[in-house]
Amino acid sequence: MFVPMDIGELTQLTFVMTTALIMARVGWAAARWIDRRGSGDRGAHSELAERLRVLEDEHLAVRQDLAELQERQDFTERALVRERGQSQPHAPEMLPERVTPH
Repeated sequence: MFVPMDIGELTQLTFVMTTALIMARVGWAAARWIDRRGSGDRGAHSELAERLRVLEDEHLAVRQDLAELQERQDFTERALVRERGQSQPHAPEMLPERVTPH
């Protein structure tokens, strides 16, 4: 047996169901936010910190290699100037200056 509802009851039922759906959606979003904030950020933060540390170590190694290469180049330039000076009496004394990165 079906009892027809009047417009007031139908409006109340619609209001209650809409409120329940909105509250469920807000609760679901809050739960996801808490979950991401809780464990996800710590793992991502530590992973990023580790990657940064590795990049800093690699950067330091590249700078050390560059300094060593510059020393070797300076030695080679001095040796070439000495060699030219012995074989050609009027060899140029100055080589072009090297631009060093900062």
